[in-house]
Amino acid sequence: MADQSITATATIFASLIAAGISFLTLTLSKEQKISDFRQAWIDGLREDLAIWFSSARSMARATEERQLDEAQAAKAKFLLSEDQIRATRVMSAQAYYKIKLRLNSGEEQHIQLVTLIDQAINLQNATAKGESDGSKTIPAIEAAFEFSRSVLKTEWERVKDGEPRFRFAITWIPPILILLGLGYALLNHCLT
Repeated sequence: MADQSITATATIFASLIAAGISFLTLTLSKEQKISDFRQAWIDGLREDLAIWFSSARSMARATEERQLDEAQAAKAKFLLSEDQIRATRVMSAQAYYKIKLRLNSGEEQHIQLVTLIDQAINLQNATAKGESDGSKTIPAIEAAFEFSRSVLKTEWERVKDGEPRFRFAITWIPPILILLGLGYALLNHCLT
């Protein structure tokens, strides 16, 4: 009778250990896939932000130079052609909408980044319409750029730390398996 009890207990214990290890393996595998996807998302966001910032800065400079008189314009070395301006505007618009699609409209940091980008765009548009001298456009672009770095850092920290379910599994499953092992050993000792 004691042998049957030990065998039954060992079978139950082995099943629990196997289930715990399977769950931990599944969680680790899923976490790795999520981390890979999130890293690709971060890389894509970084690329779109770089395109938008460089395009916005180029457009700001081109707009400033259009406001120069002929003598000053002749000295300017940056001047963009109409075709270059159109291409830059298209590239900027594409990057802007990619950024907006990548960001989560429910996260405060993401909302704030879009707000800063929109402020830079509004300043750029006001300058293009002659409603502003353009002196605030590049500082607004730089403010959005600096803030984007904190968004990217936050997202990187999220990848590094892992998803909450992963942290739970990695924190609690191994100790539970150890406790089950100790419990089995104690029970086995008591039954023999």
